[in-house]
Amino acid sequence: MAQSITGTVYDDKSVIAGVLIKNLRTGITTISDYEGRFIVDAKAYDSISFYVFNYQEKTIIIKEGVDYKNFVIELTHKVNQLDEVFIEKEISFKEDAFNEGYESALARHIRLYPEQYEFNSNPNNNLNFVNIGKRLWRLIKKKKPQPPPFIPISLEEYIGVFREDTIINDRFLIETVKIPLEFKPLFIDFCLSKNVDSKLLKEKNKLILIQTFIDLGEEFLELLQTKVDD
Repeated sequence: MAQSITGTVYDDKSVIAGVLIKNLRTGITTISDYEGRFIVDAKAYDSISFYVFNYQEKTIIIKEGVDYKNFVIELTHKVNQLDEVFIEKEISFKEDAFNEGYESALARHIRLYPEQYEFNSNPNNNLNFVNIGKRLWRLIKKKKPQPPPFIPISLEEYIGVFREDTIINDRFLIETVKIPLEFKPLFIDFCLSKNVDSKLLKEKNKLILIQTFIDLGEEFLELLQTKVDD
């Protein structure tokens, strides 16, 4: 006899919205709401899977005679494991060590031959290589500007974009990206897993951000269809 299973999905800190819940026998799927709550129909011995990005998938088997009202499911975060990497010793140019050695040698040369560091000290008008070396060393010491650090878009920034932007909003999500509104939390979680560069939030990069959402939407729908078909 079928029953309606109701419950809430948690992790170790709070409820989880956007969890894909599937009865593996019937293929019927649903999704947890913003408060982590869900409802799904099942019979005894049916297998119910719970899946969301960045969490370990969990499957439970419905037992006969058990009341599954206000059932609690806890999911565990995935632990990223890196493949073993072999690093070969590489000889590289160490700029700081070079600068320090060059500066020390130059200072010693200036103490021994100070007359060579006067612009008019060369009566034969030959090139003063020490002066040239001094200027070259000053150029070497100038550090190249470092690029700004990579910072991915945060959950709060994703929520803010869809709430405040005049183009990237719920209508854009439904009509352009082709994602139903009830899957919005799951899609944002998917985008978080992709570590999109926060520089795309700048107004000058809006077209790139729009195309990024469209591309991620296609990938998300393919993955979602794969999970539903399993």
